[in-house]
Amino acid sequence: MIKLISLMKRKEGMTREEFAKWAVEEHSPIGKRFPGIRKYHISVLRADQPETEFDGVFELWFDSMEALDAALASPVGIEAREDAMAHASKRIHLRTEENIIVE
Repeated sequence: MIKLISLMKRKEGMTREEFAKWAVEEHSPIGKRFPGIRKYHISVLRADQPETEFDGVFELWFDSMEALDAALASPVGIEAREDAMAHASKRIHLRTEENIIVE
């Protein structure tokens, strides 16, 4: 199983609460439409968390690197990228191979 982890920092002027609302309520419906997606999690920092380099962790699972690449290149992938960059000042993608230790 391949997992894409995206670390995002909110745009300047956006509160942590606004970022969390956007991520969970507005951005997640786009991600759910990725072709070939197997699982999708979004974790956002709590309001009581001190300021950090990132405000959210977005995790998307796919069967293979080919499936991930196809999803990112799809119209939904382009839509997701544009939406993310409209709300994030920084975004890092980590393409990982998941190893489950405790289920």
